[in-house]
Amino acid sequence: MNASRDETANGRVRMLRRGAGAVVGLWVFAFFAVQPFADARLDPAQPDEIATLVHPVLEESIEVAHAEPPTAPDAPAPEPEPELEPKPEPEPEPAPEPEPETEPRAAVATTLDARDLMRGDALLGGGEFPVLNCSYDSFPSFRAYARAMSALGARFVVVHHREIVGSVDIETGRLRDASGLTAFSPRARDYTGEPGLARLARTMRERFGSGAVVMMLVPRSVDAGLFGGIARVLAERGERHEDYREIRGRYERSDGGVFLRVESGTRHDGRKVAFDLLFDLSVISGAGAKA
Repeated sequence: MNASRDETANGRVRMLRRGAGAVVGLWVFAFFAVQPFADARLDPAQPDEIATLVHPVLEESIEVAHAEPPTAPDAPAPEPEPELEPKPEPEPEPAPEPEPETEPRAAVATTLDARDLMRGDALLGGGEFPVLNCSYDSFPSFRAYARAMSALGARFVVVHHREIVGSVDIETGRLRDASGLTAFSPRARDYTGEPGLARLARTMRERFGSGAVVMMLVPRSVDAGLFGGIARVLAERGERHEDYREIRGRYERSDGGVFLRVESGTRHDGRKVAFDLLFDLSVISGAGAKA
């Protein structure tokens, strides 16, 4: 009876040993079976095999500002927000009506007659007419303005201590005889400081002295027509030219010559008065020559 029990116990031990050996064998087999792949992953000398074992993962981009945290499983689902009626779009503002186009102001010159020339010639002799202060910035350069005025009969002269010492051609710088100037206005245009005359003025100072300046004389008929015409217009307005100390305007180019637009006047009390007078200097010069 005891012998049979011992045999049974020995049989169980042998079975356990065989099972343990099988488990160890399977473990060893599995270790050596997996070992080549592990080496392939860690060996930097085999980049192709590494690439085949790395699979890219496509990530879906989200807007962080709109990501909502997950809700608890037992939390009630949020109620849907009520749909709002769309706001009516504002009606577009009506386009502004286009302003009516206005035609440019016509250049209508003040008409002069023989009486205006006579009145102006008398004012030239008396010296009581206000100072004319006129710009020429509508011309592209001083040279262009000087050529236009020379075409009307103007002449450039050298003045030293209020005495005309010579006539000069601003194109060539040549000095000319200063005789025969009685047909020119005694109101000379002083262009001291004009950059276009700087070189010529320096040459004249070297020749005639430090006080020499270059001025422009216009035909006497031009200033006579301007003085007489302005005096008549002021009289028609109930004013006198003696009430003004300065008349301001600008020289403008025209197809056939030069215009002078009188824009304002300054009275002796300092008050400025707007004018709108236009004189065609070519017509005035021609009328004076005929007279």
